[in-house]
Amino acid sequence: MLKTILPVMMILITSSVFSSRDAQAQSLDLSGFQWKNRLLFLFAPNQSHPMFSALHQSLAARQSEAGERDLVIFEILESAASSMNNEVIDSEAARRLREKFDVPGHEFTVILIGKDGGIKLDRKEQTQLDDIFALIDSMPMRQEEMRQRN
Repeated sequence: MLKTILPVMMILITSSVFSSRDAQAQSLDLSGFQWKNRLLFLFAPNQSHPMFSALHQSLAARQSEAGERDLVIFEILESAASSMNNEVIDSEAARRLREKFDVPGHEFTVILIGKDGGIKLDRKEQTQLDDIFALIDSMPMRQEEMRQRN
């Protein structure tokens, strides 16, 4: 009986380890945000990258405005902890996001995803927060949101 239980237990232990790791890596299923949030991705090698740092500081100073636009902010860093709305995400999830958007670790990139799931902005150069907010505010869905709030 021990000979039959041991292989079954090994299979169960192995499958639970792999399924929990996969679940953690897949916990950032972006489809769950569709029609609820706009997603802003800031990819950079590290926190001290000048273009990342400038945009990060602007967002920190204007969090309420980002919230009004239903913006979820992802900071995906190559050599530091990555985050989603200031909550740390694991390195495997960050790697998958880099892979999904085809952004090399040494590169700065800003990507904005609309509520419809489409890419609205994809830039590798300095981007001002006012430009991002203006782009969002020009979208028909956002204009309707502003009308409904007023």
